[in-house]
Amino acid sequence: MKKLSVDFKLLLLVLCSAAIFGSCSKDNVGTDPGGGGADSSYEHIPVLDITSKASLSVSKDNPDGSDGSEGSKKLVDNDTTTKFLIKDFSQVNIDFKFDSAKLVASYRFTTGNDFDGRDPLDWKFYGSNDGKQWTLLDERMGMQFRVRRTNYRFYFKNDKAYTYYRWQVLKLYGADMFQASEFRLFQMPPSAQKAEPVQWVDSTTKDNLKLIFVNHTDKKSLSYQSVLTNTFFTVYPELLKEYNPDAVKRVYFIIDPTYDGVAYSFGDVLVFSYDYMEGHPKEGDVAVHEIMHKIQNGYQGDIPSWLTEGIADYVRYRYGIDNPDSWELPDYSSDQNYDDSYRVTARFLVWIENHKEKNFVKQLDQALRKGTNYKDFFVSTLGKSIDQTWSEYGKNPAL
Repeated sequence: MKKLSVDFKLLLLVLCSAAIFGSCSKDNVGTDPGGGGADSSYEHIPVLDITSKASLSVSKDNPDGSDGSEGSKKLVDNDTTTKFLIKDFSQVNIDFKFDSAKLVASYRFTTGNDFDGRDPLDWKFYGSNDGKQWTLLDERMGMQFRVRRTNYRFYFKNDKAYTYYRWQVLKLYGADMFQASEFRLFQMPPSAQKAEPVQWVDSTTKDNLKLIFVNHTDKKSLSYQSVLTNTFFTVYPELLKEYNPDAVKRVYFIIDPTYDGVAYSFGDVLVFSYDYMEGHPKEGDVAVHEIMHKIQNGYQGDIPSWLTEGIADYVRYRYGIDNPDSWELPDYSSDQNYDDSYRVTARFLVWIENHKEKNFVKQLDQALRKGTNYKDFFVSTLGKSIDQTWSEYGKNPAL
């Protein structure tokens, strides 16, 4: 396979010294924190929530205004049962202005009460002393927050006090509305500052596809990153061509040490369990199932999850490039049924293509995009109901 070109490799939270370098190298996100070291007087300031000392302004507010029940003032009311909500999100700047310069080196975000698709996925945090020229202090990509009304704290190193601070939300997890319950700013003396949580971000572009690989662990190098990346750039173009050329072209692969499953897909995000991948570092095909869910975006109507999951496992079987011995289609058993999902359903679909209709799954995929009921599709394509087809499969299940 052609070697993939890496556009940038970013170590988030490691700040460059402008006094020495003038600007950050491409390996570091976070930027000039002022240079020259903080004034010694800042060492005596307490770690303190100073949000109430700032005036708040936003580039876009709730339709009911800042004083509305979900207006911007709810973001700083120190009440996690309220929230700030923006409709028709594109990008939003949330600005804080102090009467005098403050040494902020931490902020805290509180998730809203409901749909996590409204949570921020990517953002930047800036400082300024005139509200015009902004210095990047912290940057986050591929963030997920599974628990509602919960505080998440972020720290960065900053040796320069600023009068203005900006939280710039760039992208949401998977919705067209942004929400946040609270956002708080904390001043910190230099000796108390730290950079955490750490994350590593690689971005790879090839043939009009972009993969953003986000590693939320303390390990800079993961042996399976190249495996997953190769799987994506090998298999995803085939699926785009075969099933849905309009599917997303910019995808996040996120390694999450807090997720205790295997992997899941949501919007243009694909999350892998760190523990699972550490135990199965060569299992790149786990990505095939999940990227098929990107391809499936656009299905119409009430489609049962067992069918979408079965199609995704069928695709893993057909298109996988390095299936380990531990993953295979199960033998048929009389206690199975076609709606058992995943590999059971996948094997049924493989059998149909081997014995009945060669391009059955591709035709089924196209029918689901048009809103055709899958039961009607079985009858019109095979001349039998899905139950009748399953019964026939059970009598001669050999692939």
